Amino acid sequence: KNTDGGTKLGELNTEEDSIIIAHGGAGGNAQNGWLGRKGEELAVRLELKLIADIGLVGFPNAGKSTFLKAISRARPKIASYPFTTIKPNVGVITFDDFRKMSVADLPGLIEGAHRNLGMGHQFLRHVERTKLIAMIVDVNGFQLGLKHPKRSCVETVLLLNKELELYKMNLLEKPIILLVNKMDVEGAQEIYDGIRDTLHNLKDHIHKYPEEFQPEKVIKFQSILPISAKTNSTDVNDAKLKIRSILDLLAEEEQEMVDRELELVKKLKSSLREHQGEMII
Repeated sequence: KNTDGGTKLGELNTEEDSIIIAHGGAGGNAQNGWLGRKGEELAVRLELKLIADIGLVGFPNAGKSTFLKAISRARPKIASYPFTTIKPNVGVITFDDFRKMSVADLPGLIEGAHRNLGMGHQFLRHVERTKLIAMIVDVNGFQLGLKHPKRSCVETVLLLNKELELYKMNLLEKPIILLVNKMDVEGAQEIYDGIRDTLHNLKDHIHKYPEEFQPEKVIKFQSILPISAKTNSTDVNDAKLKIRSILDLLAEEEQEMVDRELELVKKLKSSLREHQGEMII
């Protein structure tokens, strides 16, 4: 991006990609007195965006790093206090049939992340490149500190929904699953039973919450799974299989689209050859 106005100059997404952002000058010649020309000068900002199949999104201490460790060989720092993760961690899920999927554990968001509070933009930009978002929330809710209000599990979901929406609305068009974590904690099942219907029908219940919690577009989750990333391997495996099924379906749809485009190009070329043949005759 150009540092003057933030104009995007281009993207480098693969190893062979290249882009010219400033041209060199013309060399001078002392023998004939030809004057050279200075090269262009341009101040730019390089912005890294991770490319991963799955992006883990949630408030601090929701269990994202624990989940990443449980489903992959990644070894992120884990502790029982917020902001353990201060930079994205990437792990790889490997299945028995050698299918692999990359997972990015993004540092916890806070309210106002879309305005770049905390390190909002530095984290949210990585979500743009993921194929699927796995939203992870604590069934008991979240409180950043004693000076901050306690948010219930449902309020946390709504606030995350709103942060993604306010950062970039099209993020909500991605497939999104909800993982309600820490079901191993005492009383968690009773809490989940009380909010299960609300989570599955957020749009019908959103009017019960203050306006600051209400996003314009409510997420329709592909799946909602209660899990204990720390203690229940069955929960983790079920989440892995659900993630795979969604990504496999996406891959099939993308391949069908490519096949249709190739078939259309083939028909257009055939039609063009026939038309050229008629003109020659």
